[in-house]
Amino acid sequence: MTTGNGVAVPVSPSSTLEKTVSYAIDAVQRGEGSGTIHLVLTTPGHHVGEQGLERDRRLLSETKAHASNVSDDVSVQTALLGADEYFADPLDHFELLLEYVEEHDLERVIIDPSYSVDATAHALQSIETVLDDANVHYELAPVSGTWRPTQAELVRGGIIGAVAFAFYVALGGPTYPFALATGVVTGLIAAVLLRNVAFERTPHLVPALSVVARGVVFVPYLLWEITKANVQFAYVVLHPSLPIDPCLDRVDAAVGDGLSVTAFANSITLTPGTLTVDTVGNELLVHSLAPSARDDLVEGVHERAVRYLFYGREGLELPGPAERDDVEPIVEPSEPTGGVSDD
Repeated sequence: MTTGNGVAVPVSPSSTLEKTVSYAIDAVQRGEGSGTIHLVLTTPGHHVGEQGLERDRRLLSETKAHASNVSDDVSVQTALLGADEYFADPLDHFELLLEYVEEHDLERVIIDPSYSVDATAHALQSIETVLDDANVHYELAPVSGTWRPTQAELVRGGIIGAVAFAFYVALGGPTYPFALATGVVTGLIAAVLLRNVAFERTPHLVPALSVVARGVVFVPYLLWEITKANVQFAYVVLHPSLPIDPCLDRVDAAVGDGLSVTAFANSITLTPGTLTVDTVGNELLVHSLAPSARDDLVEGVHERAVRYLFYGREGLELPGPAERDDVEPIVEPSEPTGGVSDD
């Protein structure tokens, strides 16, 4: 076994987390590793907000307290990774963990069988695959327990069940008891099956209400931008010389969960002159028909609006993609007529 400086335990809320930490400590005490346990939690801090970061810090603190209660002979370190990052894909979480393991020369990773990136089911994103590819030694902790839903799962399941029941009632309008009872059963089944699939992060009441409130400002703003783009696009279409200059750009957007990426991509597509061709994580491939449309994109007109919607006023403070150097031209605009390229 490779000699390293400790053992890493990825942390996420689960019913088997404490047992996994206890197993890791026991493994170290049996001489299967050095005397340090690294409890590592990854979080895209710019996306969860201060309340989300506080919950993550609390989880790390509680997990460290449990480890200290199990044994005083093993050193415990905690790390919260990603507080300044922008990412959406679970693989980005795993890459952060991998960088930490390599940076601290840790000898192996002990994985909680129920480990997942927040609300995403473990089966949908496997950390083992990333560790295998990187030739990092890991072990799935041989722990189990009576399944019980976590508080986060109850929240997600409750929302899904309520939405499913409301949709059932809206479709059929049943009022007699048997139909309502089958609607409740349908909602429960949907809640159990989709609680770790439908959400990337667990919704919380205050942030969710804040997004709804900011939506009152966001929707009129988006409609105004669409109206302006329609006027510009009409000018381009009606102009005798048809002054179009198509280009294709890859934009690394400063939005990080699936919902915000979707809102950003759709706001671009809804605005005449621009089209989101593809998305991979928070990277968007965007086609622009005219220079004015591309200017709005690279200056962050749509991005800042979406950031305000999901992250509040602090979302307006970030520079646009061009200023951050987060725009990569795939098909560049043509040279002006008569112009001479320096390349």
